[in-house]
Amino acid sequence: MKEILIAAVTLSLLVAGCSQAHELSNNENKVTELRKDNMDNSAKKTWQQVTVKYLDFEGGFYGLVSKTGDKLLPMNLAKEYQLPGTVLKVQGHVIKDMMTIQQWGQVFKITEVELIKLGKVNTGEAF
Repeated sequence: MKEILIAAVTLSLLVAGCSQAHELSNNENKVTELRKDNMDNSAKKTWQQVTVKYLDFEGGFYGLVSKTGDKLLPMNLAKEYQLPGTVLKVQGHVIKDMMTIQQWGQVFKITEVELIKLGKVNTGEAF
């Protein structure tokens, strides 16, 4: 009787261990598929005409507003273009799996940029 009980416990542990290994394998496959989807989406780059806008909240940051009203939060906007009112033609892609503290627009990585019109420095102080 004791041997049957030990055999039953051992068998149940083996079955439970195998099913967990199978679940881990399935989860790893899903993660790989999600990463592949993100890579496919990131490979699609589009040209857009945008206007640089300075937003004075969450510490202050520069955003891009497209002609269609889309809000893009650039991760790598060059300093020379960080002037409100600057009009640019940018190529890049939206980064879907990144969160920021700004909570404004879609995170956007610029890959190419063309200057259309440079904005002006705001020298007036607003209080």
